[in-house]
Amino acid sequence: MRITLIFILLITSCFVHGQDTIRIMPLGNSITEGYTDGSLTNGQLRSYRYGLKYLLKNNGYKIDFVGSQTGGCDYFNDCQHAGIGGTRDHYLLDLLTSGYDTRNGIQILVPPRPYLDEYTPDIILLHIGTNDITHEGDAAITNQKITNILDLIDQYETRANKEVIVFLALIINRSKPWLPGSAALKTSNFNNGIKSLAQSRIALGDKIVIVDMENDAGFEYSNIDLMPDGLHPNELGYSKMSTLWASSIITNYNRAPIIAPIPDQIFEEDGSSSEICLDAYVSDYEDPDNQITWTFTQLITSNLDISLNANHQLVATSRETDWYGSQKVVFTATDMGKNGTYRKSVMDTIVFNVTPVDDAPVITSSPVLEARVSELYSYTLTATDVDNDVIMFSTVSEIPSWLTFSEISGKLTGTPESVNQGQSQLVLRVSDGSLFTDQNITITVNSSNALNDSKNVGLHFYPVPASTYLIVELDNHTGEIFLELLNASGVILHKALLPSGQNFYKVDLNNAENGIYFLHVFNQTKCLKGKFTVLK
Repeated sequence: MRITLIFILLITSCFVHGQDTIRIMPLGNSITEGYTDGSLTNGQLRSYRYGLKYLLKNNGYKIDFVGSQTGGCDYFNDCQHAGIGGTRDHYLLDLLTSGYDTRNGIQILVPPRPYLDEYTPDIILLHIGTNDITHEGDAAITNQKITNILDLIDQYETRANKEVIVFLALIINRSKPWLPGSAALKTSNFNNGIKSLAQSRIALGDKIVIVDMENDAGFEYSNIDLMPDGLHPNELGYSKMSTLWASSIITNYNRAPIIAPIPDQIFEEDGSSSEICLDAYVSDYEDPDNQITWTFTQLITSNLDISLNANHQLVATSRETDWYGSQKVVFTATDMGKNGTYRKSVMDTIVFNVTPVDDAPVITSSPVLEARVSELYSYTLTATDVDNDVIMFSTVSEIPSWLTFSEISGKLTGTPESVNQGQSQLVLRVSDGSLFTDQNITITVNSSNALNDSKNVGLHFYPVPASTYLIVELDNHTGEIFLELLNASGVILHKALLPSGQNFYKVDLNNAENGIYFLHVFNQTKCLKGKFTVLK
């Protein structure tokens, strides 16, 4: 009979190392138990399990046989199994459902409960059907319950949130000289049915490995020495089973990577973490470090930019320049699996602690750069601080005599006189107590605006100081009116004729240099004058 092994694929959680000990459940009848010809004690019934234990150990596997039964304990301590002499497939169904041994009428698990939940296997070695064929004949082929057994294993996987790989055996046949050929033929037909069943489930994603124990273990069924009673192998026969089980597991069962705790990281908000080489924290039995795939997920928030290169080296920086705090990141290492299947992963969480750095305040106000004689000048210095520190205002240089500065409000005020005409320079400062930012200001004091001259009533222009243009507005006027723009030397730079009724005009100053300019607006009945500064 062919037994298919089901592998359990464990996905470990944060801070849990990769799977180490593999829990294997040998499941079946007296062949699993270790019966030969009736001459051995229970302590001597080691079956294929003894040889399998050491074959796997010698290949680097750490295993633990599990089950309610014991046999072969005279030879090794790990002698637990789930083989019950004389049992049949529908009896195994009862055992897995409630822990009841129908063959012997014993309630193994009290209170009754699912058998797999009690022993939590990672791998199941299933070899069942010999007694069914003996007692049921052809009916064993049509009434076999392997499907139901595999369904119960799938249900256990769902309850336990884990994956189990079943190594499903096509069972060994009978020693042909001892028993009628019909029994041997029924065994082969039984195995063909199990193989077809398993292949269908494998195609749908069930984790089953078919182990052709009938044909691939090396049994010579004409050699009665291998099977003294025609049904059970002797020690040499069991060693052949051990070898095939072991090669099937080694070929198909993938062990998860092992990951060591990756140290938490600390860096300043304007900096970056130390470079972390993830390969230094992972190992895998089957795959080299460079074949491990790394992914990461930031938990709850995503405050970091994480660079992970092809050499599995990573560096983290804050996504926002001024952000600081704590960010958890889960890193997942996934291996290549076996033959492209049964890939396994382990995870670890790194805490990135970003410490705050004191930032200088940022000035947010633009200074007023022109003042006029006899007019109140006012400018309020404003700033922000990303660290929410208290902002203090002060002056660095001596301020002009016509100005006063409030260190409480940051307000600069004053009314210049004629003697103050020209440029006044000063430096204002904002500070958080340790870092500061300065603002250099040059204020140009001009004579009073022509707008205030009574003889120019009806002429308005802005902005003052001007930069790239000047808007001229006139009160209602009749007849055509001329507009001239002159520099300080009296050279006319621009002339325009405004038709009757047009009281708005825009003067292009893109070609004008910094300095003082004059505006003349006139016709036969009126003459208006103004003076303004161009400052770019």
